[in-house]
Amino acid sequence: MAVTIRRDERPGLAGLFVDMADNCERLGAPTYADLAAWVAEWVEAGDGRFSFLTPYADSRIGDMVPLRFFAAIHRLVLQRDAPGLAVFYASVGGTPPTSHRARAACRDAFVEVVAEHAEEIAAGLQGFPQTNEVGRTAALADVLARVDAQWGLPVRLAEIGCSAGLALRVDALVVEGVVPVRGDAVVPLIVERIGCDIHPVDPTTQEGRLLLTSFVWPDHVERFERLRAALDIASRVPAEVVAQDAVSFVQGLRLVDGQALVLWHSAMWMYLPPGDRSAIETAIERLGSTATERSPLVHVALEPTSELPGEQHVFHLRVTAWPELDDVPAGMTVTLARTPPAGMPVDWSVPCVGAIVHDGAGRLLVIRRGREPALGLWSLPGGRVHAGEAFRDAVVREVAEETGLHVVPERMVGSVERTAPDGSTYDIRDFIARLVDDGVLVAGDDAVDARWVGDAELRALPTSPGLLEALEEWGVLPTAP
Repeated sequence: MAVTIRRDERPGLAGLFVDMADNCERLGAPTYADLAAWVAEWVEAGDGRFSFLTPYADSRIGDMVPLRFFAAIHRLVLQRDAPGLAVFYASVGGTPPTSHRARAACRDAFVEVVAEHAEEIAAGLQGFPQTNEVGRTAALADVLARVDAQWGLPVRLAEIGCSAGLALRVDALVVEGVVPVRGDAVVPLIVERIGCDIHPVDPTTQEGRLLLTSFVWPDHVERFERLRAALDIASRVPAEVVAQDAVSFVQGLRLVDGQALVLWHSAMWMYLPPGDRSAIETAIERLGSTATERSPLVHVALEPTSELPGEQHVFHLRVTAWPELDDVPAGMTVTLARTPPAGMPVDWSVPCVGAIVHDGAGRLLVIRRGREPALGLWSLPGGRVHAGEAFRDAVVREVAEETGLHVVPERMVGSVERTAPDGSTYDIRDFIARLVDDGVLVAGDDAVDARWVGDAELRALPTSPGLLEALEEWGVLPTAP
């Protein structure tokens, strides 16, 4: 999972708060966006009321100093120790400031709280950030339903970096309507719930509930409602959360006959050092190599895959399973959806297939697209998977519709993502397929032309973006010259 770790940058105190202001503005938290921007100015001006921030001047973006700072103040609001600021915090029934006068009054109240409670805020800064956004389990629930449909086994759910383990109660969250599922998806029986965190939080205590709530941004009222419901569920549905690092936790996992092990994590991967990420991936692959139909392993991650501007707040739902799941070979990762950081709404990818077909001379079957995307360009025969249709069946149908030929899918060799004209994402899974007859090649359906091509002719054609690179990576370019 390649990630550009922008979080290692050290922009200085003012820069840290500017970064948070930008993030809050982008993610619909205008109250924090305004306050963070003003804190950046106050810090830059050397305002002595913020001197307790000085020890953090060389902090990384990933240390989340502004989030810790605002959470410490939010705790005071939640405890009714900052009534002047509370009138602007929606989390306690206040009205977020929208006018120039209201924003000025909010800033004044904020500075008064900082001056009056400097020691408490300084102490709060030393705490580790803890969030437990249960909205992300909407994606997890769908994957668990797929696991149930594939194997019909009870599930052992494990989570790394799980904070208070609220996501481990995903089945109850679905049943009680806290998070939605698609269609008639059914979350399977969960027989074990175990997670790890360096600093686990007990959601059944007042202190733990307050800590988790304080890290939610006040403008995000819907997140507060989900969290309150999840905390109520946590008081009734037990889960085990151990104080342990992610590497040793994953290395200690074992498969059990008659049960599916699902390893899940969200919004934590970017905080791990590269060495830890590599060690976890190695441990997962080693465990996966021993998986069977009676003891499968599924790795589910909802994480950002890039921290470039505009992309760092897009989370990708990626799934890797051992053995095969949904026609995806064991150990191959596919991206099923994208979400905002809070996990909802889930933007599910449009499932598609492509067929890699060679004839006896080593030529590759290609079609010229008659519709977007890639209108007029040459590509592999393929298209959307119909509702309820298996991927392999879609390969057979699409090849027949677009070329008039009949094939048998043999194995999936890779997947690519492409953006559709309407902004949605196509999840295209490409299969090697074997020609089973000498039918007449005739372009049809979405294809305006179809032909067999050797390597030189393929490279000379105007092809869809990334086609040649993918075929080369998978080792399936035409062998004919």
